[in-house]
Amino acid sequence: MSTQIEKVGPQIPSSRVKSGIPGLDALLDGGFPAGKIVLILGEPGTGKTILCSQYLHWGASQGDEKGVYVGLNEPKPRFMAEMSALGMDFANLEKDDRFAYVDATEVRRIPEQAKVGRIPVGGRELGLARRVVVDSISDLVFRFPNIEERRPAVLDIVEVLQSTGTTCLLTSELPSTGVDRILQPEEYLAEGVILLRMLKDGARSLQVLKMRGSKVDSIPRPYVIKDNGLEVYATEEVYGQSAGK
Repeated sequence: MSTQIEKVGPQIPSSRVKSGIPGLDALLDGGFPAGKIVLILGEPGTGKTILCSQYLHWGASQGDEKGVYVGLNEPKPRFMAEMSALGMDFANLEKDDRFAYVDATEVRRIPEQAKVGRIPVGGRELGLARRVVVDSISDLVFRFPNIEERRPAVLDIVEVLQSTGTTCLLTSELPSTGVDRILQPEEYLAEGVILLRMLKDGARSLQVLKMRGSKVDSIPRPYVIKDNGLEVYATEEVYGQSAGK
């Protein structure tokens, strides 16, 4: 991934980054591990983009941490409008240089730029960002149906994002469901994986599959999407866990 990203410096391994999602940090030993890459994996409609947007918005508005959203699927106007409807005013944060949107929608349509390493994200966009979201890598990794080809492509993303020192969330679609599903390369390469699921009865389930260096609650927990975003019920159990698909 050839970029001119400005590093934010080494971070203390034990430090935590607040997620900004009610109930989630209770499952994460206090928050995401600083400077790590976490994969948000889920089926369409599970709220992956909303979760990531809450993460960026909370950091910029409450934690004074600049956030950058790299959009591979959603054009900027649609993203801004959808998040505004949930009470997340990214437009004002952008004016205050606490948020930046990088429109990378064209990259997924250009074969020679299929490797995410060529996403045009430079120092100007990231500046001194502490939080980064790449949403979604699915369209790019689907260009590599062969696992042996896909792994280097995903590794390309992970290595450069790691070099920035930011705490980064990646989103990806869940290609298959069930206990026998095949794990994808991005699940091995990311330092953390959170799985979002839709169940048959309409309930939603969030599970922390892994988070290196953290004592996490790996039990599936219910969550809801409200008018202002996601909320995780960290002390409740999920009933009827058979998947809807």
